[in-house]
This record gives sequence, C-alpha cells and structure tokens, in this order.
Amino acid sequence: MQLLAPDVTLWTDGGGKVRQAMRPLTGAERVAAWFMGVAARPYEGTAPADMTVELVELNGAPGLVFSGDERVISTLTLDLDETGRVAAIHNVANPDKLRAVAARTVHPLAPGPDDSAS
Repeated sequence: MQLLAPDVTLWTDGGGKVRQAMRPLTGAERVAAWFMGVAARPYEGTAPADMTVELVELNGAPGLVFSGDERVISTLTLDLDETGRVAAIHNVANPDKLRAVAARTVHPLAPGPDDSAS
C-alpha cells in the first residue's frame, strides 16, 4: 500500500475477450483489493503459481510480462508520481494486443528531425 499513491488508477484492457475490470478502478485500497483477488485464483486457466514474470521494456518504459501455459497472459506498466509512488497501472490482457509482445516484436522509433537524410 505504501507504494501506491492514494488516488492511483488501474486501467485494464481485456478487449472483451478475457476477464478484466469493466471500468477503471481508483484508490489505493480498491486497486490493492483487485490485485489480491486476481492473485488468488487462476486466470484464463493458468494458476498464479504456474505463471512467470519477466521485467522488460514496454512502450519505452519498464514493464512486466506475465506468461504461463506457453503464452503471454498479460502485461503491466506503471506510471510514477513526483514522489515515486505508483499513480497509474496499465494492465493489458487483450490477446490481440499481446501478439507483438509474445513474438518479441520490436518496433523502431520514427526517425527524428536530426536523423533524416539530406
């Protein structure tokens, strides 16, 4: 709880294909309770004890990839506030959006003005 900002918001994306929160959750107690609930039961047929977690770069920032049963189950990224506490959590479990993560696809950044050919 000490890591979460009092007004932290959890955003989830299941794409209507997998179980996720129906709307954003706000407040440290509500967000912590949601994570406690999902950590206590299988998700999409995979028990939490059978999942692995890997620290990776997602969208240019540190993120977590949860895998199990030979597939990527979800990703998690955090936004920190000025005090270093978690202000927002983005949990993506939509299988359509996880394909690039599962394939380890790296998309190069668009060239900046200094990188263009003259």
